[in-house]
Amino acid sequence: MLALVTALSLTAQPLDLEGWNRERLQTSRVGMIVLGAWAVGNMGVGAFGFGLERDERLRFLHLGNLLWNAVNLGLALNTLIREWNENPAALDAKQSVRAAEQIEKIFFINGALDLGYLAMSAFLWQRGEANGDARLVGLGQALLIQGAFLVCFDVTMGILNARLTGRLLDGITVNVTPVAISGTF
Repeated sequence: MLALVTALSLTAQPLDLEGWNRERLQTSRVGMIVLGAWAVGNMGVGAFGFGLERDERLRFLHLGNLLWNAVNLGLALNTLIREWNENPAALDAKQSVRAAEQIEKIFFINGALDLGYLAMSAFLWQRGEANGDARLVGLGQALLIQGAFLVCFDVTMGILNARLTGRLLDGITVNVTPVAISGTF
């Protein structure tokens, strides 16, 4: 039997971890402000349009935008409130990597779900046209608008977070060195 004993060493380039976490939080906050601004604008136009529009299709388009963006605003506010007092110096390297990878995965998974929203929008719109249902047409159109924005938003945020994570991991090197070989014949 032959056995190989190895030593594992890990080296890292110096990184301003606190500065990196500050940048991660700032990226998240700017993203949530963009999402929140999109939501508030759509809610205002949706409420105004729903109240004034007489065309049923357009009324439901406005209503769909209003309701969908209430969810977007809730998500943006929840994230901003949760991160408001987060201390960039409080996380060690392992916690920083975990937080970065978690948010990166969330945005890419959301991006994939957004494609489902686009498919659902096409289904609703087509179904509404086929059945003469203005409600489904309008909701399908609203879902198309929101899904298209959210695909762009989530993929962009995922890419920005992936780049940040990459910068954090770039300076880490793992070396495996054989220490001893032993065996019996």
